Amino acid sequence: MEDYWLRALDDGRQAEERAKALRARFGDAAEARCRAELQSFADRDPRRRRVADVFRALRWT
Repeated sequence: MEDYWLRALDDGRQAEERAKALRARFGDAAEARCRAELQSFADRDPRRRRVADVFRALRWT
């Protein structure tokens, strides 16, 4: 169970780092670019979860 939480914390940290990098690179357009990329993935695509995590982190950074 501990591994689950450690992975979740690490995933959150990575999403926040990616969000900060996107915000630095694209400014206010970062959320729109991330939203467009999120919509381009199929519902069951495993990359969708990572992009969704970054999108949520963008709202908090």
